[in-house]
Amino acid sequence: MDRWLAISDGATAALHALAYAASRGGLVSAKTVAKEIGVSPSYLAKLLQSLTKAGFIEASRGAAGGFSVRGEAQSISSLEVIIAIDGKLPERACLFREASCTTGTCVFKVLCAEVGARAQSVLQSTSIKDLSKSYSATR
Repeated sequence: MDRWLAISDGATAALHALAYAASRGGLVSAKTVAKEIGVSPSYLAKLLQSLTKAGFIEASRGAAGGFSVRGEAQSISSLEVIIAIDGKLPERACLFREASCTTGTCVFKVLCAEVGARAQSVLQSTSIKDLSKSYSATR
């Protein structure tokens, strides 16, 4: 059986980076964030480019530079970030990586559709501010 949600490492790191920045409430160093979330600074830099292009962050260059969440963290959904990094969420119609049903009437089709819809709903209703609470607790 394959993973139910195929969210990439990049989307996961982007969510962590945004949550960390939101928990700090201002400009944060990309180097600090990379260390905090366990990714290389160069990898995070690529993700930050995508997040800037999508309008989720504002970046500041220079010795005192870094990035901050653009606008209200409450108004950015986890789903929006995942789509900005990964594209559309894949639809699952089978529990197996490769469908094994030959008739096209898999008994798990309805289950997979329901789980996918619920996951998408949770991701849509979970904001970056919601995710930032885990970092706020460790301040």
